[in-house]
Amino acid sequence: MIYRTKLNELGLVDKYKERLVARGCDQRYGIDYTEIFASVRRLDTVRMIIVIAAHRGWVLYQLDVKYAFLYGRLNEDVYVEQPKGYEKKGYEHMVYKLHKALYALKQAPRASFSRIESYFIKEDDLIYTDNDDDGLTKEFRMSMKKEFDMTDL
Repeated sequence: MIYRTKLNELGLVDKYKERLVARGCDQRYGIDYTEIFASVRRLDTVRMIIVIAAHRGWVLYQLDVKYAFLYGRLNEDVYVEQPKGYEKKGYEHMVYKLHKALYALKQAPRASFSRIESYFIKEDDLIYTDNDDDGLTKEFRMSMKKEFDMTDL
């Protein structure tokens, strides 16, 4: 478990966050995973989208997929121990089989990319533009938010 305190703009505690992570450092290639991948957005592509939008007077939008790694479906069998302090009473020695990716797994970036790519975007951030003459932008945004927990940036 990783614990974090988020502060607001005044430096006061806004919220406490915790994240369950896997011990990916213990994974072995060919046994626990066979393929890794991390998509990288090309900055020149983002700049080009911004230039096109500005030139045509279009509005620019950006979305962020919350907890992107947790959407990834695993192809391998992955088992994890219960986090210390969160063991289920009477089942302390049991392990869990993961059905979806978890932070710190070697294959988590590939799994989440594959899942989100199936919805046609790259990475967990999305930048897009449209002249919005036909309402497709709103429909697209609503469709994405229905499929993924997202934040408008």
